[in-house]
Amino acid sequence: MKFISVLIFLFSSISFAQTVSRIQGTEATINLEGHEGLNVGDRVHFLNSQLSTAGEGEVLRLSAGGKKALVKIVSGKVKAGMTLEKISSSVSAPKETAAQSSAGAAMRVDGISYASLSESDRAILERGEISQTRYVVGGILATYPLGLGIGHAVQGRYMEKGWIFTVGELASLMVLMAGFGDCVDDAWSSNNNCNNSGGLVFAGAFGFVGFRIWEAIDAWATPPEQNRRYRELKSRLPASEDTITFEPGFMPLADGGGALGLRLTF
Repeated sequence: MKFISVLIFLFSSISFAQTVSRIQGTEATINLEGHEGLNVGDRVHFLNSQLSTAGEGEVLRLSAGGKKALVKIVSGKVKAGMTLEKISSSVSAPKETAAQSSAGAAMRVDGISYASLSESDRAILERGEISQTRYVVGGILATYPLGLGIGHAVQGRYMEKGWIFTVGELASLMVLMAGFGDCVDDAWSSNNNCNNSGGLVFAGAFGFVGFRIWEAIDAWATPPEQNRRYRELKSRLPASEDTITFEPGFMPLADGGGALGLRLTF
């Protein structure tokens, strides 16, 4: 009887197995064959070939035909070929019709309304992915020799943070110049000292150097993280219309040289 029970368990597991066909980041694409009652929000186990639990996940989306599912990997190490087993149902996740899915897809990210996204996430989606060329050129210009938020403008992030460096660095330079001006006036006066102006000179120099260091670090460190977030959000949104963007690039000239210009992509 024990042997027969094991066979029945294995047969039922195989009959209603959902197989992992592809892994992309923290998400797994599942081929659904003979599944019963699988809904968005359900918690599932990933099972290996020995039917041992290899990880856990949560159902993010079902295809209109009910043949595929997108599952977020919550824990464990999941590989292609593993099977799926539901462990709990969502509290309130009614099945969505194809018409409802099509009508609401443009305003959802994993079942969350677009309006509920943070301003930073919406800005990342609207700006799009920062290309490698824009990332490198912007990082160089933010580091040396220009600064003043120009590198952030090249990366498409001027309104996000580049303006801070423009205002901060120009203001620091004005304070520095004011301090030097007072020092020169003191040199021609009877006092012949810069004691009263030294504070302005120090504050201006310290502020300018601080803003320049902050600008360079932000230009190199932030775009990779924002690109990762953009790809994560984009993978959960339906395909959208192509957009036209401009990015800096090197254009070859007839004499064998090259020039820096703008490249149109769409």
